[in-house]
Amino acid sequence: MQNKDIVIKPILGIDTIPVRHAVLRQGKPINACVLPQDDLDTTFHFGLYYKNQLVGVCTLVTDQSPLFSDANQYRLRAMGILEQHQGLHFGKQLLTHGVDFLKTKNIDRLWFNARLVALNFYKNNGFETIGNQFDIPDVGPHYTMHKSLK
Repeated sequence: MQNKDIVIKPILGIDTIPVRHAVLRQGKPINACVLPQDDLDTTFHFGLYYKNQLVGVCTLVTDQSPLFSDANQYRLRAMGILEQHQGLHFGKQLLTHGVDFLKTKNIDRLWFNARLVALNFYKNNGFETIGNQFDIPDVGPHYTMHKSLK
């Protein structure tokens, strides 16, 4: 069922910064929220608006992982939903929107590095882990996750 209070639409990289900072980089300088790929023509940013307020973001960047042989890969980066809006399935809607968008672009695989706290969310949305747990300095433990889009 569609909720008329929820709109997912393309946004600019700069628009993702407040949500990234609040969810993923709390206590760090604002420049820690900027990704090198933010302004590339091949990068896509989506925002989930609830009652006209931006409450969730995700960024999709072209990035080839050596773990996969697929020719056309994208990587999910800096996905987050503001804390007071978590648990309302906004993340699922935003992730599904991104996956569906990549399918229209004939992308073969979506992969990313997931924080441990988000592991079950991504597993419940059809993604699998590959390899062992690893640490990203100043961020914490992660797993690489992926899903075929074919």
